[in-house]
Amino acid sequence: MRNITDSVDGIKELDISLYLEEHLQFYEFSMLETTTENGAVLKSEVKKTIHSTIVKRDFETYVIQLEVFDIEYKNRTVSMAEKDFLGRIAEVNDDVILETDGHLNINKLVNQHQIQKRLEEKIEKLAKSNVGPKVEEMFQYLREFYSNDRRILLDIKNYRQHGLFLNPFYDRYTPLSIKKRSVRYLNFVENAVVNIGEEARVKKIKLKERELEVGVRGKMIAPFYNDMIFKSIKKKEILFDSEKDKPILDKYEGSFIFNMNTGAVKKASIEIEFSLGNNYKKTISYQLNELNDADNN
Repeated sequence: MRNITDSVDGIKELDISLYLEEHLQFYEFSMLETTTENGAVLKSEVKKTIHSTIVKRDFETYVIQLEVFDIEYKNRTVSMAEKDFLGRIAEVNDDVILETDGHLNINKLVNQHQIQKRLEEKIEKLAKSNVGPKVEEMFQYLREFYSNDRRILLDIKNYRQHGLFLNPFYDRYTPLSIKKRSVRYLNFVENAVVNIGEEARVKKIKLKERELEVGVRGKMIAPFYNDMIFKSIKKKEILFDSEKDKPILDKYEGSFIFNMNTGAVKKASIEIEFSLGNNYKKTISYQLNELNDADNN
């Protein structure tokens, strides 16, 4: 990582970017959602292993392959048949190849054709044991979705997919720089949209360990979708005071730790707490951790 002096006080500017010829690494990813509704607690958890391969193609271009292994789903509200169905669909994104620049801005989804082919193979198998108009509607939606590379890339960059690895915080910073962006969430409240404004800045530099940490905080953007939230809460028969209770983002904190020698992510997390009154609470935790050789054995 260039433009970093050996003294934190001497830093004028730094560039979080890839500086490597080839890099192979395993990661462990986890997502835990906990929803509390009228005192009842529901948990949904996903764990998976990700292998990343980064190869420098030329001065400005990198090719990144992300392969997913050993996916584990834990959700007591979803049947085994539903888990199997969703798991097979999720396998469509198990191997993606991207062309990016040094700041991980994606220029191209290299293997879109292969992804579409995997989708058709999954649909063919699932259609043998899943029938009905709703299933056909789902299959049609998936075909349309995976025919649009922009929609695929937006999904891949979501924190629940590969967003912690392909994070938007590769950039040039000064000690006082604040990077801002808007993130749309669909899993705070069922059938409702919540927009979060993220602010990122360099939080810590460990010169001895050659690590740099970017800290992220978030706040709810103007509540254009509050009516959608209230409608969903009412439909679920969750008790709240319509005059006093408002959607509140109690916590939104993130940490992204980069290897200063290569620019690769070592560890990343986003922790979220959202609530409406005393009877609806949602916590979401996204975690990505680099695995060493001992962890892989």
